[in-house]
Amino acid sequence: MSGEAASGKQDLFALVALGDLQRLRTALAGGEAADPRDRYGATPLYWAAAGADGAAVAALLDAGADPGAVTDAGNTPLMVAAAMGAGAVVRRLLAAGAEVGHQNRWGLDAMRWAQWSPDAAAMRELLQQKASGDRFA
Repeated sequence: MSGEAASGKQDLFALVALGDLQRLRTALAGGEAADPRDRYGATPLYWAAAGADGAAVAALLDAGADPGAVTDAGNTPLMVAAAMGAGAVVRRLLAAGAEVGHQNRWGLDAMRWAQWSPDAAAMRELLQQKASGDRFA
């Protein structure tokens, strides 16, 4: 995540990495784009989800970040949140429209990523989503 964003700005990536929610919100309120990409195609939302930082995820989504943004490898914030076992983050991403059935270039979806987590919270959220039939391809 320490790489420079493709746009030449690192601000949101650094703020997410530092967990500086106040400055993140200020930057977003000041018009900073919510979806810059780093050299791997990941967004600040992806890295906030990877850190299981529910407050940063909420701030980015509220500022218009795309919950379905896909990295160069085809991974999404939902996948990485599922792998981390971050049930509350998974729930927030699903509520924002993240697609459970999206597969990365290796054919893995969020359910498969959740199997790697020692915490079953994310898997429970994904299974509830599957049971409801919403956005599960």
